[in-house]
Amino acid sequence: MLRITAIAALAACCGIATAAPDVVCGSLDDVNFYGTVGGISAYAVGTTACNKGDVNLNWIDNTPNHPVIQVSIYRLYEGRMEQLGVSFVKHSFASLQGNACGFGCQGGGTFSALGPGCSDPYGAGLNGSQTDLGPRSEINAWDGQFVYPYTSINQSGNSIFKRIQVQQSDMQLQSSGALYFAEGQYVIKDELGHFQADGVTPTSYNNVSYKRMGVNANGQAFTTGSTNREESALIAWQEHGLGPNTPDPSVEVATIVVPGEGKLEVAVKVTDLGDGTWQYDYAVHNQNSHMSIGSFSVPSSSATSAHYFNDVDYHDSVDGNIDGTDWSPVEGGSTISWATTPFASNANANAIRWGTTYNFSFVSDAAPEAGEVTVGMWRDAGVSLTATLSVPSGGCVADMNGDGTLNFFDVSAFLNLFNAQDPAADINGDGEYNFFDVSGFLAAFNKGCP
Repeated sequence: MLRITAIAALAACCGIATAAPDVVCGSLDDVNFYGTVGGISAYAVGTTACNKGDVNLNWIDNTPNHPVIQVSIYRLYEGRMEQLGVSFVKHSFASLQGNACGFGCQGGGTFSALGPGCSDPYGAGLNGSQTDLGPRSEINAWDGQFVYPYTSINQSGNSIFKRIQVQQSDMQLQSSGALYFAEGQYVIKDELGHFQADGVTPTSYNNVSYKRMGVNANGQAFTTGSTNREESALIAWQEHGLGPNTPDPSVEVATIVVPGEGKLEVAVKVTDLGDGTWQYDYAVHNQNSHMSIGSFSVPSSSATSAHYFNDVDYHDSVDGNIDGTDWSPVEGGSTISWATTPFASNANANAIRWGTTYNFSFVSDAAPEAGEVTVGMWRDAGVSLTATLSVPSGGCVADMNGDGTLNFFDVSAFLNLFNAQDPAADINGDGEYNFFDVSGFLAAFNKGCP
């Protein structure tokens, strides 16, 4: 099993900055509201692409060589940033040559190529056009590959079909202090193998932007303020956590780089409940990893309560085949962890796929301290990645029998639990029982109890 920190992974994923296309979501623009069917409201949001690079970006219609666009809606409410709804992806078909981002359009582009520094707008009407919307699950967001023609091409349906779908009730909390955000993202295979000016960061890592939204009482929405380019909705949690444009310094966001592949983010907010307990709210965002995320674990030696989980609702043809089974918490000897069905068992399991954010929350009587959270990759179960964030402070992990003393009986108890594959012996919380758990136990045993 591969275990690697975010810093080490970034160092391992490097190249030489050369002439390259670099698409960014330059702005999120108008919003269309398509009404409500069965308690589900539908939206589309306009986006403008900008080529931050120095060579043309292919934009070729009727081929697999054009960008796709995904827009999601998020809500920040009662201290949690949650993804409320997703759409199918918009398959783009032609590019104009504007200068909306102020990069200085250099020209040389065509309807089939976005020139360096140039911009191309797609209004909400285009991004919500059902016939050009294809399944998200058919897109490899890391390498930009997809089969063309895609499933559902030219298909249309009722007013919510394939568009951003959100529970109507989730869009009615603005008067109660909720903030809403649109997050836009471009994916294109032209960027594969290209790096930003630092020669390390792939150009595909900056394709996400967000913008605040307002919502009327009748469900109609609109964007407000300016677009925060190259930042995900998890950054919005930091920047608006205490109200519009009021940052929340307690929100932490860590980036995890999948070696040779995509970008992940994990965020946390810890709230002191004032009664000797703390609420831990985590959000795990997969920006563009095709490997996807199959498990998440947090160090925890104390019992936890008030468990909470939130995922996205996939819908309509193809994407609707994804199994939406919630992830259930499992408390082991030193972790609380969640996992979906392994890829090898179910290719439609509820993994954290690209462009989605899942939430994990619990209450603990352990105060926060810096520690490592772990994400396990789904398509390659042998890859486990970590990030340093606030976690519940540890008790005595190696005190397996709970008598407050470390001795032979704890070693014996660990071996029995390990042989039985009991969750209490999964010391690193990755869902497997192997050398790393034995090593972790021995390290904790030698360290001793506080």
